[in-house]
Amino acid sequence: MGVPFIGSEATASGAITPYSLRSRFVALYPDVYIAPDGDLTAIDRAQAAWLWSGRQGIVAGQSAVALHGAKWVDGRKPAELLWSNR
Repeated sequence: MGVPFIGSEATASGAITPYSLRSRFVALYPDVYIAPDGDLTAIDRAQAAWLWSGRQGIVAGQSAVALHGAKWVDGRKPAELLWSNR
């Protein structure tokens, strides 16, 4: 599967068009997209959550364990992130 990315940054840089963003990618979070092929891993979910936080959140819990290489983390569970979103 592809790497999560911020849609507004990709369209502003000209890497993709707004139409291809809407038609060829899946939104995981507001303005965070990923290619739809394959299964999401815990690492993909952690990266997407971190991008959604404006690159300010702290990846925690099972998501952090997955980033450190643990193979047993379930990719179907939501990402764990420490972030003050007020």
